[in-house]
Amino acid sequence: MKNKPIAPFFFEEPPKQKKSKDPFQESQLRKKRFDKTASMKFPVTEMESRELRRLYSFYKEDLQATSITEFFTMLLRYGLRHPELLKTHFVYENTGTYKTVKPNQIEKSLIAGGNGFAIEWGVSERKTLHHIIFSVMEYLKKGGKMKIEEIQPIRPLE
Repeated sequence: MKNKPIAPFFFEEPPKQKKSKDPFQESQLRKKRFDKTASMKFPVTEMESRELRRLYSFYKEDLQATSITEFFTMLLRYGLRHPELLKTHFVYENTGTYKTVKPNQIEKSLIAGGNGFAIEWGVSERKTLHHIIFSVMEYLKKGGKMKIEEIQPIRPLE
């Protein structure tokens, strides 16, 4: 067995530095996953929260929603697929009570991307989410229907 010297750094060669790649070039080579979700929140009043929970309990079996967040995400997807339903006349209050949606990267870019609804309407992401969710909720309250195919995640064109 070889004895270790007391101060090994005097006897050993310095460790070689790994060549680091340019992080900019590396990010261009890697393909981003479109199905990675990003949590986004929008504020609701107490009355709006009750309406949303009532709507969730009514539709959860038909749409096979396992959670209220998944249901809100379904409403968002339906609204993104049907921009003709979207309205911006809803009262938006920053109440401190938030509901969560989890859109994928493509859906998020439709909301807040370069030519997304937030830019088009000139409002924040949260206000955009609020308008989309409540536009679809208004459509459902008037007797509209959502199909399972229309609430599936939006996928890239390939």
